[in-house]
Amino acid sequence: MTGISLFFAFIFFLLLWSEKENNVVLKIKENSFIEGVRIVYGKDGDMVWTLTAKKADFTQDENIVELTDVAVLVQKNGMSVYTDKAKYDLLTQNFITEGEIRAKGKDYTITTASIDYEASSGKLKTENPIKVEGKRFTVEGKGMTLDSNQRVRVLNNVKATFHK
Repeated sequence: MTGISLFFAFIFFLLLWSEKENNVVLKIKENSFIEGVRIVYGKDGDMVWTLTAKKADFTQDENIVELTDVAVLVQKNGMSVYTDKAKYDLLTQNFITEGEIRAKGKDYTITTASIDYEASSGKLKTENPIKVEGKRFTVEGKGMTLDSNQRVRVLNNVKATFHK
C-alpha cells in the first residue's frame, strides 16, 4: 500500500514539474464517494432517525450528497422509508428522495414518487400522487403531509376505501 502511494505521489510531482516547464494548467477532477454510509441524527440527546445507504456520492457543491439504496428509520414513530436514490443536504439536514419511495409505519404503508423530509421538525411532504394502505383501508390522492405526531393529511383528489 505504501509503495502504491509513493508511486502515485511520484507521478503527481512529475506532472507538476513538467507543467511548470510547459506552462500548462493541470486540473485534477476527483470523484469522491463513500460506501456503506450510516448517518445518525439526534436531538436533545435522543436519537431521532438513522439513515443507511449503500453509496454516497459527493457533488461539486460539497453540501449535497447523492445517496443510493437508502433506508431511513425514524425511531420516534417507528417509520421506515426506503428508496433507490435520494439527496441529503448536509447544511439543512433535509432528505429529498428521487424515484419511487415506500414508507412503512406500524399500521400503514405509504407509496409515492418522491418525498421531502425535514429532519429538524420530523415533517414529511410530497406533492405527488400517493397511496396509503393500512390493514383495513386504502387512501389515494395527490399531495400529502405527515407531521411530527404521525398525522397524515392527503391534500387533493382523495379516494378512500375501507375494508371489513
